[in-house]
Amino acid sequence: MGESDLNKRARGIYEDPAEIDPNLWSALSSMEVSEVCSRAAVAYDQKRGCYQIPFLQQTYGCYPDNRRIECLDNDGPRRLSFQFYLVLLTYLIRSRPIGLTGRMVTGSEIKGGDFFFRGPHVLFTRPLEERFGRDGQTFKEVGLRLGGGQTEFGDVSFRLWPLPKIPLGYILWLADEEFSARLVVTFDASIEKHFPLDVIWALVNLVGGAILREAKRMGS
Repeated sequence: MGESDLNKRARGIYEDPAEIDPNLWSALSSMEVSEVCSRAAVAYDQKRGCYQIPFLQQTYGCYPDNRRIECLDNDGPRRLSFQFYLVLLTYLIRSRPIGLTGRMVTGSEIKGGDFFFRGPHVLFTRPLEERFGRDGQTFKEVGLRLGGGQTEFGDVSFRLWPLPKIPLGYILWLADEEFSARLVVTFDASIEKHFPLDVIWALVNLVGGAILREAKRMGS
């Protein structure tokens, strides 16, 4: 058996959206548009022929016929990553018609997560700890600018909605004289019904990167 797709992704082999498994596009194209919209809580633009997917305060168009995803907001052209394509396609294909459980869990509490989210698949927290570990005010402001709502955990925390049915919680304990900064990402327990572990990992990568970029745009 050859090297697994997960290991290839972890080593950065898959970077170009053109490398996305064509079966994902075929699966989406075969689905009834109204059923996808209902399950995923997204809209469909008949004129453009694309699903309209909100992601962190912006809207993206997914075109099954052209096998393309693009930002629909007027912020200039942007190259989207393999992981971005993977997350949005998986969301459209696999999201289920269920509500939130209201129970937020850590990665290790997701089935299989304690083993998976290690080594090359460790969740994207260290760069955020390094950047915001002594700057909780900027961390809070970034969360609010990305559409998050403040929560009452840790020293600073907020909950983002990168996708309509997928909330992510970010809880930061600031560094002090005794302890280093610590950040934990939490998920509604329903996430394992929508996403496999590798796509959860990719989603956290995307959102973590967006948080760092937003702080940079703020000049902080």
